[in-house]
Parts: sequence; structure tokens; C-alpha cells
Amino acid sequence: MMDKEIQSLRTLISRYTIDGDDSPAFINEMKSRLEIKYETALKDVHTNKIFQLSDGRWKTKNPQMAKRTRLDLLEALYEYYFGRKAHSIAAIFDDWIEEFRRDADQGHRSILTCERYISDWARFYADSILVTKNICEVKVSDIKNHYKSICANGAISRKTLNNAKTILNLVFDYAVDHDYVASNIARSVSTRDLHCKEVNNELKVYSNAERDKIIAQAEIENDVFARAIILMFCSCTRIGEIRALKWEDVDFERHTMYIHREIVRRKDSEGHEIFVCVNHTKSGLKEGNRVQPLSDKAIEVLKAQRRENPFGEYVFLYNDAPLVSNTINHHLKRICERVDIPYMSSHKIRFWSVTNMYANGMQQADIQRMAGHADPATTDHYKRVSRLDDIDTSIWNEMFG
Repeated sequence: MMDKEIQSLRTLISRYTIDGDDSPAFINEMKSRLEIKYETALKDVHTNKIFQLSDGRWKTKNPQMAKRTRLDLLEALYEYYFGRKAHSIAAIFDDWIEEFRRDADQGHRSILTCERYISDWARFYADSILVTKNICEVKVSDIKNHYKSICANGAISRKTLNNAKTILNLVFDYAVDHDYVASNIARSVSTRDLHCKEVNNELKVYSNAERDKIIAQAEIENDVFARAIILMFCSCTRIGEIRALKWEDVDFERHTMYIHREIVRRKDSEGHEIFVCVNHTKSGLKEGNRVQPLSDKAIEVLKAQRRENPFGEYVFLYNDAPLVSNTINHHLKRICERVDIPYMSSHKIRFWSVTNMYANGMQQADIQRMAGHADPATTDHYKRVSRLDDIDTSIWNEMFG
């Protein structure tokens, strides 16, 4: 909260300066009094020296600032510690998420990610004491204690905790970028010692036998949705990448397809939800673009789709428009019900693809490249090897016999 006397002095100086008052002595007196007030307020929070440069400017470090006059520098420091930059974490989150939302509306970020951040904030932070604190006053221990509280009695999984940490890290990043704080202390908080809920992720992937049953049923149904599902089981692609696949990306002679775009959800100028094709994959980085080999089954499916859709721009069209993710998942669920398999979303097909590459001995770097991941840790997250098949006893005997 700004000191009332400082606010009054600022107002006086501003008014007399704007009105062109012919009493410079009065203005100088007000400025001197304001300097003294700034110095008094700053003495316990800013310990670095203030010094004058050879060009006449005044400078200090941590935060590093340089201003034309000493008063200007003291004013900037006061703003840094006590003014608009002394916001609560909650207020800074509001500013950050609003900027993120604008970026999403312009196509630079994902609206789905934005909505997930808002949901996670409401779940983990909105009602906490932590976010009411001035961000300049928050300590590492405050953040650690908050993480302890949301993990109490194994309430959330490690992955959920990491999602919660991501939001606070990004809010602090925003605060650093806008000079609210000098460094991001949130990223230094270790949570390795916290107990989280055990989750058996090994079951969250289709097995080889289930994949075979789904493909067999999809071949019987033989529609555009079924063929899209088969292609996902014959590649390592995201559902948005399959929806965005164009015929120009498929090379039948070389048996390859080029994955370099994705269909994503956006909002138009009136706030209505729309789907647009963007010229990058989910990572938004060049690592997401990759050429994938096509298996014989994939070539067979694509040729069948080519016969059904010889003139469309996109490979998979329904009613002259690219497929919708929810509709693909609806068809996948129906196929699972018909072959008596527990349904998992199409995203779990991608888990199967990565797991299958690991199980067949592909190198980590190659799997990461085929998956379009920027981070190898993400690729590791998709690995569910123990779910695929029983261990080959003959190989086991060779290893340990």
C-alpha cells in the first residue's frame, strides 16, 4: 500500500509542474521531502548502494536500474518494492492468465491449455493463504508448506503435483519478466520428499491384443473414423495431427508421411469456439515436425481413404470438413464396446505407439523424434512396457538360464 504522504507529495509536484507554477523553490522543497520519504521507506528493503554514473545518471543493482535523476531512481525503487509491482500472487496470476488468453486467441498458445491452467488454479490455489501474500514477501518455505498441504495424506498424484507447480512457476516467471521480483524462487522448491498418491499407470494403455481386436473391428466398419483410428494405431501421432493431415503430406512412393501441423481449438473475435489448422505441432517447436515411415497396414488404410476422398485437401473429411476429436473418440468407444475392451481415449493409442517402440528396442532419441517430443522426459512418461504382453519365457531363459 502506498504511503499517503508520498502519494500527496507526488500529487503536489505533478500539479505544480503541469500548471507551470513560477515557484521552483517550492517544487524543489517538495522533491527534497519526497526523496527523504523514499529513503526512509527503502532503507530496510533495498541494501545495495545508489551511485551516480559518469554520464550523470543514477544507478543501483539488484534490481538493476538507471535513471536520469536520483529522485527518479528512488521513485522507481519505491514502485518496485511497494507500488504496483507489490501485487499479491493472485493479482499477478490474473494478469498472467489474461495475457495467456490473448495469446491463445491470436493462435500463439492453446486455448485448451489456458482452460486447464484456470481449472488447476481454482483447484490448488484460489482459496489458499499463499496467493494473498505480496509476491515480494513470499519465501521458499511458504511455497513448500503449500505443496505439503495439497499433497497431505497422498491426496494427489506426482503428476498432478507437477501440474500445480507448473502454474506457480509460470506466474513467478511472469513476475520476473515484469520486474515484480528479481528471481523465480518457486523453481527452487524441491518436492521430491513429499508423499503423493500411488498411481498404476501401467494399465493406462492398450495392449497388443486389444489393438489387434480394435483394428479388426475398425476394418469391418470401414468408414472414415475407423480408418483414422487404424492409422493412429499404425503411427505415433496426436489426434490433432491426424485431423490436420493433408494429401500433400503423404508420399506413397517413399512410404512416408510428413507431420508438421495440427488442428486446434480457438475462439473467434466474438468468442465462439472454432477449429483452425496451425502450421506447427503441439510442441510449437521444430522438434515436433517429423517424417514418419508408413507400414504396409498404414499404406493400405491411406489408399482406401484416397479412394473414398480423392479430391479433398485433408486426408480425413466428414461432410467436407476435417474430423472432430470428440467424434473420433465416440467411434473408438463404440468399437471398444463391440469387441468387449475397456475404452480409453484416442490419446492412449499414442501411449501404445511409444510403448511399442520401447518394447521393440528403438533408441530413446529415435522414439522422442518419432513422437515429436521436445523433452525426453515426456517420452519416458508415455512408456508402459509391462502392459503389452507376457514376458517371453524363452528369452528370459537365455538371459538368466
